[in-house]
Amino acid sequence: MRLLTGLLWFFYGIIVLYTLIVYALTYWLLSSHWVAGFMMMSLPVLVIIHLAFLVLWLLISPRRAFVSILVLLAGLPFLKRTFHLGTSPSNSLTTTPDRPSTSIDSSLSVLNYNVFSFGLNKDRNGHSDVTVKQFSTWINQQNADVLCFQEYFSHGDMKDLEFTKFLRRNGYRHEAFLMKKTNRSSGEFGLAVFSKYPILASRDTLFSGLNGLLQTDIIWKKDTIRIINVHLYSMTLKLSQVVDGQDYDQKKHEAKYAFRQLRRGFETRAQEIVSLEQWITDSPYPLIVCGDFNETPYSYVYGRLSRKLANAFEERGRGFGFSYNRLPYFIRIDNQFYDPKRFKITGFKTLQEVPYSDHYPLIGHYSLQ
Repeated sequence: MRLLTGLLWFFYGIIVLYTLIVYALTYWLLSSHWVAGFMMMSLPVLVIIHLAFLVLWLLISPRRAFVSILVLLAGLPFLKRTFHLGTSPSNSLTTTPDRPSTSIDSSLSVLNYNVFSFGLNKDRNGHSDVTVKQFSTWINQQNADVLCFQEYFSHGDMKDLEFTKFLRRNGYRHEAFLMKKTNRSSGEFGLAVFSKYPILASRDTLFSGLNGLLQTDIIWKKDTIRIINVHLYSMTLKLSQVVDGQDYDQKKHEAKYAFRQLRRGFETRAQEIVSLEQWITDSPYPLIVCGDFNETPYSYVYGRLSRKLANAFEERGRGFGFSYNRLPYFIRIDNQFYDPKRFKITGFKTLQEVPYSDHYPLIGHYSLQ
């Protein structure tokens, strides 16, 4: 028994050392290398491992449980990125699938949503029009002031996909786009911002593929505010194929593909964040940055943004805030960041009851300081 305990203690010592390195990488952002990206992504798993060892040490060697407690306490700064108990009822949102979002004051409501091309990529057999109709009804009920969409799809010859015209008819008379034609379709895919308030100016930059930044300056209550719609390099993982693969070779192939995509994503988004940071630094107006970042809260990109802006989920969210509606499900890659010196956040919610895409929408309410 003593030999087994000793081996466990040695093995645990290696885990402790690795955990401290991950803490340092995540807290001080020591490296943007893809290896560091994989290490930082493992942080939630490490917390679970240390909790398991804490229970184990309490049972077989209580003195050693003190080390597990210290390691877990050292990780407390990352708890806010992971879980939030929620806000008081007076400041919470009351959004439901069939009820408009409301808050305690006349704040600016911003909804961001990766709409997955309205299901067109998922199903090309004519069912995307059903998704668009459901989505149109739901969007109209939310009554948000500003809509920021990623993977937005527009096709002038497809009557059922005239979502832009629908929004114009329902009060969103101001719009900006960053769209790109694809080889597979005569339609356009990309980023879109719709506003009930005048858009004074817009700016955009296109990254690889359909990813990019779309900036809009909006006149609201006689002030100008800036909203940046973000879609960083996509993960495009096919984890369901890894899980459901029929044979070992297929699973191995898909696992290698997932690894390559993650590695390429860490490298590419570390470059893309440089442009976004410059836009943030140059903004003379109160700023909100929202969209699909394709990064977990323990990443290099998330950490860089957190040094400049506050995160809406961390301030007013509830629960874990998971925003991805596919395997692995338990990740939060969609976010709203804002300038806490210029804005006060009065409510925020991840709408996990809305099933129309492979992402969940986020809605935040903001008032000027």
